Amino acid sequence: MPAAKPVALIGPRPLALREGAIAADWILPDKLEPPRLHVDAVSRARLLETLDAGIALPLTLLLAPPGFGKTTLLAQWHAHLLATSQAQVAWLSLDEGDAEPARLLAYLALTLGLGAFDNSTLPLGLAHWRELDTATTRTALLRAVRCAQQPLVLILDDYDRAACPAADEIVTLLVEHGGPLLHVLVATRRAPALPLARLDVHGALQRVDATQLALDSGETQAVLGATSSEQDARRLREKTEGWPVAVRLAALWISGDGRRSEDVARFSGRTAGLAAYLAEQVVSDLAPALRAFLLETAVLERFNAALADAVRQRRDSGQLLAGLGHFHGLLVPLDDDQEWFRYHPLFAEFLHQQLDRQSPGLVGGLHQRAARWCADHGHLPEAVRHALAAHDVPLAADCIGQAGSWQMLLRHGTASVAALLRQFDPRLVRDTPALNLTQAYLHMRLGEFSHAQTLLERFRDFPESQRAPLERDYVVVVALLRGLLDQICGNARGIAQLSAQARALDEDDHLGRGTLLCICATTALGRGDFPAAQALAQDAAEVMTRSQTPATVGYALVHLGQGQFYRGALDQAEASYRRALQLAHCADAADATLVAACRCLLAQLQAEHGRYDEASDLLDGALDTLERGDGWVDAYVAGYATALTLARQRDRSGRSAHALLARIDALAARRHLVRLAELAAAWRLDLLLDLPGSHATDAMIARCGGEAAFDHALATGHGWRQAHALGFVLARWHAQAGRAGQALAILRKQQQAAKAAGDQYHLGRVQLRLALTLQQRGQIESMLPPLRAALDHIAGTRAWQVALEVGLPVKALLRSARQLDPQAAAGTTRALTIQTLLDKLSCEQALVTELFSERELEVLAELALGHSNKQIARRLAVSENTVKFHLKNLYRKLEASTREAALGIALQRGLIAAARPPA
Repeated sequence: MPAAKPVALIGPRPLALREGAIAADWILPDKLEPPRLHVDAVSRARLLETLDAGIALPLTLLLAPPGFGKTTLLAQWHAHLLATSQAQVAWLSLDEGDAEPARLLAYLALTLGLGAFDNSTLPLGLAHWRELDTATTRTALLRAVRCAQQPLVLILDDYDRAACPAADEIVTLLVEHGGPLLHVLVATRRAPALPLARLDVHGALQRVDATQLALDSGETQAVLGATSSEQDARRLREKTEGWPVAVRLAALWISGDGRRSEDVARFSGRTAGLAAYLAEQVVSDLAPALRAFLLETAVLERFNAALADAVRQRRDSGQLLAGLGHFHGLLVPLDDDQEWFRYHPLFAEFLHQQLDRQSPGLVGGLHQRAARWCADHGHLPEAVRHALAAHDVPLAADCIGQAGSWQMLLRHGTASVAALLRQFDPRLVRDTPALNLTQAYLHMRLGEFSHAQTLLERFRDFPESQRAPLERDYVVVVALLRGLLDQICGNARGIAQLSAQARALDEDDHLGRGTLLCICATTALGRGDFPAAQALAQDAAEVMTRSQTPATVGYALVHLGQGQFYRGALDQAEASYRRALQLAHCADAADATLVAACRCLLAQLQAEHGRYDEASDLLDGALDTLERGDGWVDAYVAGYATALTLARQRDRSGRSAHALLARIDALAARRHLVRLAELAAAWRLDLLLDLPGSHATDAMIARCGGEAAFDHALATGHGWRQAHALGFVLARWHAQAGRAGQALAILRKQQQAAKAAGDQYHLGRVQLRLALTLQQRGQIESMLPPLRAALDHIAGTRAWQVALEVGLPVKALLRSARQLDPQAAAGTTRALTIQTLLDKLSCEQALVTELFSERELEVLAELALGHSNKQIARRLAVSENTVKFHLKNLYRKLEASTREAALGIALQRGLIAAARPPA
């Protein structure tokens, strides 16, 4: 934005001065004209438009502390009005002498160009204003103003210098009775005693304050000059918050030394020019009590009257804050109720400097009192910062202990607490019980479990007298760590022990009891006891609702939702997850771990409904967050299983799926998560089964223990997930090899276990695979009951993934059901379910096959029969080179490099059927 050119006043001077009608020595002509604009004054076009818009109202109040460019803006507006002829314009700069009503009236008459009043016997050419009769003059002035023939703007600058009841009365009279053509603008540092509320209510008042007067980035750059960069202007704008005088002084400071332009950050409230301005123009005319208040509260980042009282050890801060109401811009309100305030950063730096010079011994005590008040009122980060600023480390540690040590991460967030703890010496953190537990929990939230274990082991070495006050915190933190490391669900008595610990806590310790109940719920989930998991999660939610951190209810809702999910109540589970996600976002510091867990669980649920795009969107970035933080097995399983489903759909080559499995293995090894590692092994086997005839699959099954490992997992309370994953792999492996009887035996064991646990998620999958295996054996009548059960589950939950994950082989099964099942007659729910699944599978098949020509599919079918290129050429009556050409295209489209890989991918996509060995 270019700097404005010098502006010459356009239009006549005030009438009385122009005609030389007045020669009295009390008249100061400069009071009746705006100051001449500086050559480099920056145009405030956006504010001129604002002031223009206010002409239709009786009053504009321009209220801001010194240095916000009020007079410069009004001088620009005065010239602008004269140039555009929008209105007649009069100017009056007030001073202390104008507190005399007769003098004020005389100057008003002069600036309005009223050399003599109608029928007046008191012309303004008298030797002294004291000879005026105020009542007569006021009436005559008002009558003359009301007779104006065009809009008339009266600008009263520096009104605070003359403010008094008499002056307020005169201005109020003009504003309320000056007629529709008069507009009065009052520029002041302090709010005047005018009827502002009444004018506001009637829509008769325009306010322009320090916020609007602040320079924007373009205006800041214009002040700095054409050689400045946008980055410098932006940095200076941020530092000064657009305070015009600070920007101008910074420009002068920079121009005094060219090297300073490279370090705008060094400009501060301690810089000589700005400090001198503040001392002279801002602070000097304040009453001693207000100056003392500013210095005593300078150490506070933000404050209200109560905090200021505590720091100052007085009870008058509320009244003094009211007395600083005109300081808005330098004293910045932080809420609509104007209860909390902060100082402008540069003004705060200036006050700090003055405090250090005048009363350096007060600083430590001020910070200590601020720390105690903030700790008592729940403002922990500020409490710790004040204690450390006072070099009182024990007080800082006490503040953290008072705030609940580890619990404060739930209220203030990981980043905030990490920043606080970094201010302490690491040895002090390790050897101070409250800091030790806080740091241990912080390590847990960051996924640094070994560091957390080291600190907790150190905690046990503290003397009993130091441990005792924090024993409850230690119990909860250790339980959380054991839960994250998946060390509890393998203990059959784990839930009973945790429940006993929860009952031993104080009745009103809602967070501690709720946290332990949540761990009980995850333990019950880990053992496949879904009714217990739901009951415990519900209890945890009710307890945590009464805590001071209600956002933690989200964890209980997540565990509740998982119990609902596995029991087939998918709509209820989704409601629980979404409520938990809402709570995670509504916390003062959003809980990234809870958000990520909710997204993984919702992604799993959307995939179950066949909504893969929604699942993918939810999963985006969520697993990364869980891997970096304190994720737990249940959340990992949901996220990784869904990611694996999507990877196998979108990359038929299997490369993405194998890369994901490597990622799972790495995390499971890093965090010693045995259950997750065993699941990953089963998932890898299932992936290998996509490659028919792979000897690697047989070898891996043998290494993992085969059916013995399956039976062992099924027998252990915490092995249900691994058992089902491995059971599906073994059943598929046996079926592909023609061992349908062994496949059925495994599936029936799974069926029995899922029914006993009420595990509808796995039961539906088992039933469908049972039906498919029985159909392959030709046992059509026997296949119908499990197929009906699977279809009923799918219909009731809309869990289309139960069938879609099996793929195209299930199409024949569904067609058989439609033909043979009398309960699948047209129009029934079962018939509609079958048709929906067939449509979805046909759509998937169409997407898969649309890239392949008819001849390519014929070559692929021959390839699946094990024929050589020469045999394929002979059977299809084409040349061997033609076969090679089609095979090259097939390998490219299937993203395969070998015959074996191509056949595996084609089988997975449903382009070929699994080869059955001879009977």
